[in-house]
Amino acid sequence: MTWTATEDIIPPVPPARRLAAAPGGLAEAVELTAAHLDSRAHTVADFERSLDGLVRHAHRDRHPLARALSRALGHRYKEQEIEAHRLGGVDAVVASLLWLVPGYSLRPEYVRRHRGHEECAQEGLEVVIAARLREIAYTLLSKDPLPFLLSTPTWDTGALEAAELVERLTAYRRLGVLPGPADFGQALLRVRRDDPAAGTAAEAAARLGTAEGARLAAWIGTDGAPPPALRRVVEPDPHVHRAWQRTGATAPQVAFLTGERPVFAREFPNSFHWLGRPHEGFTQCYHWHQGHPVRASVLPEDRDTQAAWLLPHITLAATADDHGGAWMLPHLARLGGPAGPALHAAVAAGLGGRYADSRRPAVEALLVLAARGELDAPLLGRELAAMAALGTVKPNRLADAARCAAAAGAHATLWTALAEVLPALLPSVRGAGEVLAVAASCAERSGAAGPVPEAVAAAAARRGTSALVTEARRLRAALTGG
Repeated sequence: MTWTATEDIIPPVPPARRLAAAPGGLAEAVELTAAHLDSRAHTVADFERSLDGLVRHAHRDRHPLARALSRALGHRYKEQEIEAHRLGGVDAVVASLLWLVPGYSLRPEYVRRHRGHEECAQEGLEVVIAARLREIAYTLLSKDPLPFLLSTPTWDTGALEAAELVERLTAYRRLGVLPGPADFGQALLRVRRDDPAAGTAAEAAARLGTAEGARLAAWIGTDGAPPPALRRVVEPDPHVHRAWQRTGATAPQVAFLTGERPVFAREFPNSFHWLGRPHEGFTQCYHWHQGHPVRASVLPEDRDTQAAWLLPHITLAATADDHGGAWMLPHLARLGGPAGPALHAAVAAGLGGRYADSRRPAVEALLVLAARGELDAPLLGRELAAMAALGTVKPNRLADAARCAAAAGAHATLWTALAEVLPALLPSVRGAGEVLAVAASCAERSGAAGPVPEAVAAAAARRGTSALVTEARRLRAALTGG
């Protein structure tokens, strides 16, 4: 069915910000690195600018940089020698500059040995980050460190403009520098695919006459396009997560199986190979909190894949006594790539969270997608209807979340979504009247007009003055103008 409605008036979403240039002065580079390491909010901008600044200054003159880092950060490293797997983030690079990390522990095979058992998507993303950081640290031990990094993003989401990567590869060719495999692999994953100038950049990359240029051109073409995830309904395993063990929740759940990507096994370092394997999301995941924007920036142009991995963890917040991982949804909504079925399903599951604080991030993600013109409201409604039928999303929780989104001005969007949900709830699902009341209010506020859904018409035709019947009549009147 189709309805007419006025457009929503939703607060605009702040656009992605360009990263500032790497610190030009030595003192500024050290100060930024120290501030980043001391901060609990590990932003993509600070993480990447710290790395790029350290690499550039080490290339110019390593010794003054090492002395400055020793004065500012030497207290962080109590031991004379620290193996790389005991260091996280930028610490691995700083400790390498201070000659505290043995070179053997920075080799790729050592990364796999100590970070090769991914229990969740975030651990898998950490393996990719660790491989890149240790590759950077290893080059800093050489006599000729890299002049700059290829994978430093253009934007604070982690996205990288293709034309900018072409420029960096051109400079590498001129200087005779060989790209680091992990650094170049990360650069490819960050290339922004919806850039109108990407085709021109692909042609320029092909003209470089290098293996990396050819790979970039192919990546901008078909190699970099992720396959769609396969939607399915699965039975959760109570043995997988303690929350399900406590509640005995075994109702079927919506899940997405991400597609296989053979290009990773062919052309990326081993630490990246898991990205190309099929995954059906992760429930046993304990890494979503600290530093999550940095991990998400590994795949800044593939938010639907990340949402597919996150979906089972979000579902826990709706089906078990668990707060789940819905709080990450607003960040995923701000990333690039298609806003596909998995992202819409993750938002839908989040709107059904048991606790108000686990529903709020899903509401924010809904508003972010709507403000960016990326929300498919009928698709969201169909996912909500499917999850309501499975028992994942309870009507009273959905009604509360919908009221919050409506208060922000998303009346037309919510009416369009809830219109898909009502047939799954009417005539007798407990709590359907609450959802019907929100739908009626949104239809009135948005000036919606069009055919009355059969389930609503049937409820409105019933005798009595119950809340459900009253709200059904109210919605019918709003849609028909009477």
